[in-house]
Amino acid sequence: MKRELLITTLITTALYSDSISYINSIRDSVGLNKLDTEKHLSISSSYHAKYLLEHKINSHYEEHDKDFYEKTPALRAIKSGYPTKDIKENIATNAKNENDAIDTLFSAIYHRFVFLDFTIDQIGKGIAKSKSNQSVYVYDMGLSSVAKLCQDDFLTLEGVFYMQNLCKDSMHYVPKDAYQKAKNNIMAKNPKMVLFPNINQKNVPTAFYQEHPNPMPGYKVSGYPISVELNPYYFQDIKIKKFRLYNAKGRMVRVKLLKKSNDPNKKLKRHQFAIIPLQRLEYGMQYKVYFEAYTDKGKIKQQWSFTTKSFSTPLFTIKHDYQTVHISKLKEIILYFKPRNRKDILQQVRLTNANVKYIDANTLKVYIHKTPATIKTNSKKVVIKE
Repeated sequence: MKRELLITTLITTALYSDSISYINSIRDSVGLNKLDTEKHLSISSSYHAKYLLEHKINSHYEEHDKDFYEKTPALRAIKSGYPTKDIKENIATNAKNENDAIDTLFSAIYHRFVFLDFTIDQIGKGIAKSKSNQSVYVYDMGLSSVAKLCQDDFLTLEGVFYMQNLCKDSMHYVPKDAYQKAKNNIMAKNPKMVLFPNINQKNVPTAFYQEHPNPMPGYKVSGYPISVELNPYYFQDIKIKKFRLYNAKGRMVRVKLLKKSNDPNKKLKRHQFAIIPLQRLEYGMQYKVYFEAYTDKGKIKQQWSFTTKSFSTPLFTIKHDYQTVHISKLKEIILYFKPRNRKDILQQVRLTNANVKYIDANTLKVYIHKTPATIKTNSKKVVIKE
């Protein structure tokens, strides 16, 4: 199966019983409302997960083939019994487990904004796994008050604007004002601003790899995205002035600013902003973020810090083609192959006297059987000696 979201980096400090609990823990940490499990959305996402696994693809669309359910997320939701076509969908493939799937999606900026949406309160999940350990995780989301509008009857009145094709019956007209009121009610309950990583968040991943579509064309590895989303219930006109990142030494980190006007994939909305560091962040470092914008409600300034992931296991940074690592009675170490360029990720790892576990596409946890042990990858070679 082609993996669109290639490598996972871990945010979790504890495993949650299921991915919806994990999503809600993140939403709660930034002040957003809880998502309730909805059975019809669970049905639609489950059927789509099965389809994707069968055809070994990652897509929001289905073709008339084996295990076909319906073509689009909206049509699948309607077929499953959900009242409205107004839904959102996230997909992760080949994650290690449910928490890993969520970490993968939160590292991908477009998918992150879906989970942190101001206008959802229901979710369903679908999981499909094969005997060969391939996996698909699908999450469908909606808003209960909009779903209810598709179950209510409205008189058609002159001078009132109506929405068509929102419900199962395309001729079921919903007043546009009622639809917007439903959206406004949920937005009004949510914070004016959502930051991610959040204020003083710990154990933040250091890297972003690839997403489909890719917000960083030409990059296979860059830094973990930092995002700001302003609640459109409170702010209409937004002009960003400053969005900067500084490391613990006070040096400004080079980043790419993403906003609606320069988004290469035309996915971002006018109230969504992100910076993606051009290089990986460092492990175990505190970073400071400065955000400043002008809005119709006045000037907004926000400053906060977060700290990246660190390890209890000794960490060795590999910077050269040939490098010797000296250990003293250690049986486990972390090797971080610092990328030299935007496409430098691990490939073709070969081992002698050791086993490894991937932490991400530049970082390995090494289990040493005896010394000397060797790790070869790409053009690099590491010799581990006592």
